[in-house]
Amino acid sequence: MSKINKKLAIFIVFLTLVALWGLFVKTPVEDTKTPYPESKVGGMTIQFKDGISESEVKAILQHYNMTRNYRLTYDTNYSDMDYYIMADKDNWSDIRSELVTEMKENNKKNWTLSIPAQFMKKEDYYVLPVSEQAVKDEKFLAILDKYDIKVDTFTWCKIRFLYSDGPRTYWIPEEDAIKIKNEMEQNENIFSVQLSYLFP
Repeated sequence: MSKINKKLAIFIVFLTLVALWGLFVKTPVEDTKTPYPESKVGGMTIQFKDGISESEVKAILQHYNMTRNYRLTYDTNYSDMDYYIMADKDNWSDIRSELVTEMKENNKKNWTLSIPAQFMKKEDYYVLPVSEQAVKDEKFLAILDKYDIKVDTFTWCKIRFLYSDGPRTYWIPEEDAIKIKNEMEQNENIFSVQLSYLFP
């Protein structure tokens, strides 16, 4: 065997070994993905029924383990969703049908703040948020009069979690917040709870 053939054979064997080594040995790859941070809830916005007083709100909130001190702001102007109607479950389908018919026939889409299929159920009642335009509309009010339904106003309250002893945090974990939210929404005086998240 000539010297060139011998060198070529050694080189091919060397390349084969390097290729096999590359297939079987995994080089560690640095994970550049940042882990998703724990979701933090800095407060809650609570939608109470009409006419509830600040002292009643405070008494209700004492029944829930907030896990952190908080500041309460009573009766805030949180959103455009100020008004609602409550209809007995026995009359709900008739009322809903009349509202939908009137809305379609007379282009009154601004009566409700959500599509008519979206409403809240509270015990034996259905709660439908309505707009200020609806509250001032004679046809809308006539439908309500027919079923002896009045327009009520949501009482919005906001809580913000505060710094406390220990780590300087002003939030609670999302898991705790969801548990509190679910418990609160079982209360007859509370329609909904919205969580306020903190973002890095």
